[in-house]
Amino acid sequence: MNDAKRKFDSLIASLLELRQQAVLLEREFAEQLAAIPPAYRPSGANLVHYLSIRQHDIRELQFELHTLGLSSLGRMEAYVLPTIDAVLLALCKLADRPVPSVDPPPRPEGFRAGRAQLVNNTVALFGSQRSDREPRIMVTAPSESADQYDLIHQLVVAGMDVLRINCSQDNPQRWGQMIEHLRRAEKETGSRCKVQMDLEGPNPRTGEVGGKGKFSVRLGDQLVLTRGNLAGGPAVRDAHENIIEPAHVGCTLPEVFRDVRPGERFFYDDGNLAGIVREVDQDRAVLEVTHTRKEVAKIKSGKGVNFPDTHFGLPALTSKDRQDLDFVARNADLIGFSFVRHADDVNDLLAELKLRQAEDRSIILKIETQLAFQNLPEMLLTAMRHPPVGVMVARGDMGVEIGFNRMSEVQEEILWLCEAAHVPVVWATQVLENLAKTGLPTRAEVTDAAMSGRAECVMLNKGKHIVETVQFLSDVLQRMQQHQHKKLATLRKLSISNVHALHEHPLQDWL
Repeated sequence: MNDAKRKFDSLIASLLELRQQAVLLEREFAEQLAAIPPAYRPSGANLVHYLSIRQHDIRELQFELHTLGLSSLGRMEAYVLPTIDAVLLALCKLADRPVPSVDPPPRPEGFRAGRAQLVNNTVALFGSQRSDREPRIMVTAPSESADQYDLIHQLVVAGMDVLRINCSQDNPQRWGQMIEHLRRAEKETGSRCKVQMDLEGPNPRTGEVGGKGKFSVRLGDQLVLTRGNLAGGPAVRDAHENIIEPAHVGCTLPEVFRDVRPGERFFYDDGNLAGIVREVDQDRAVLEVTHTRKEVAKIKSGKGVNFPDTHFGLPALTSKDRQDLDFVARNADLIGFSFVRHADDVNDLLAELKLRQAEDRSIILKIETQLAFQNLPEMLLTAMRHPPVGVMVARGDMGVEIGFNRMSEVQEEILWLCEAAHVPVVWATQVLENLAKTGLPTRAEVTDAAMSGRAECVMLNKGKHIVETVQFLSDVLQRMQQHQHKKLATLRKLSISNVHALHEHPLQDWL
């Protein structure tokens, strides 16, 4: 047997083994897949196939396939078995050997079916795409939009496809005003815009702050979190600036004082301030500030506090969430599920929607913690029982919970898993934030906005320049969709390619 034949035989055997492992794992998940509606069941099976492949290190196999000019399996997410079958067919033709029979047999339509399913799910979730742009744009409603119809109207005209309302802010009356403005703007513009309402979840936040509504802490200071409704305030210092009493602020989640332990880390306001828990009892937690982004950090009410090392024995649905659901289930198209961590959490929300006869509402799983990321496959298979479902890459909490050094890797893995499940993704947090707040983007956030086009929807937050930011993002997404689809680089004609040999044109003609 010559070396070429041995190489082909080895590659074919490796692909057949990968395929067989994927099919066997699908059989193990037969009961869970059977609970998914028939139209979506192939998507669940494809996710399981992808998980099976990713249990192996296939980099050497990929390189060998690439050197033969074949698919290296690097873009197989939406159609796992069809990709393997196509490569097997090509290998067998190159090796001049019969194509082995496999079970289940190849589906010629598999490639188109996988991509079409993701497109259909995206339309079902976020509505039809615009004629000039495929990714949708979601915008977080600022509080003032409840009183400013013109702002909502301008956002719709600028290109907003989904209005996001954060239930941790404002109240049902003001949420209703925002939605009323949106529906009026839809009628006047002829555009359709969905409403997503994000449940607050068990997210520790700072309580009320007295005085001017904010106070300062510095590197090395102590900050005391307190139980109850005591208004927060700055440190008390003597004439020499020595601290007599440390700064303090309330915490909205009582379980913090039960579950947090000394030595564990904390982050305030997406990492603007960070430190270590030094002491804790049933009524207070003493935090030492070990990092601030600026020389002085401002403590305000309603800001998130993360404890990434702490395990909170809490369900994702709080009593406030259940109360808010009475409004949300009637008025929202999409429900953002904050701090979901387990498949049981998904079942809890589905049960609450059933109680309110709102099972047709779509769920957006917000991936914000390490535990949510680890349990994403199981949560997807559970949520897919009531499609369509989406996933939000919530990079704010994710950055501090998982670690900034891992965030880029994790967000990529979420994109891959969701594409394998044909589940639309929302790319969220700090997209074009500087542009929205100041009117001028940073170079890095423009690149981030360009990369965001690999998701089905991109979320913008609030800012006084938010209308211009929607227009800017829409333009970036329109440009980039000509060059990139998911992992696939698409090669349209480039004007820069129209060059000629230098000897045909003297140097002065180029200057």
